[in-house]
Amino acid sequence: MSTSETEKLYYSKLTRFEVARVVGARALQLAYGAPPLFDISSFPIKDPVAIAIAELIRGLLPMSIKRRGIDGSTELVPVNKLITDDIKRYLESILDSWSQSRRL
Repeated sequence: MSTSETEKLYYSKLTRFEVARVVGARALQLAYGAPPLFDISSFPIKDPVAIAIAELIRGLLPMSIKRRGIDGSTELVPVNKLITDDIKRYLESILDSWSQSRRL
């Protein structure tokens, strides 16, 4: 594998730590009164963390991740470009389990 292929694989998705940081930062904004980026009237869960996860799944967050390259350069990568289908499925499973536990 060449360096560019390795670098491309490394930059192709969000890490679990970045997912937690993005969701946490957006949930804090929502808790302090920032408006949601979609209509939450039909959304079953009104918790800021659940809303932040839903915004991330839908690709609505205007956030970027600052990544450091192998050569020491930095790059701002939009969060929406780093969300893979695996991450979406994982986040959707969290929301599903959350809504099921609220029904009990």
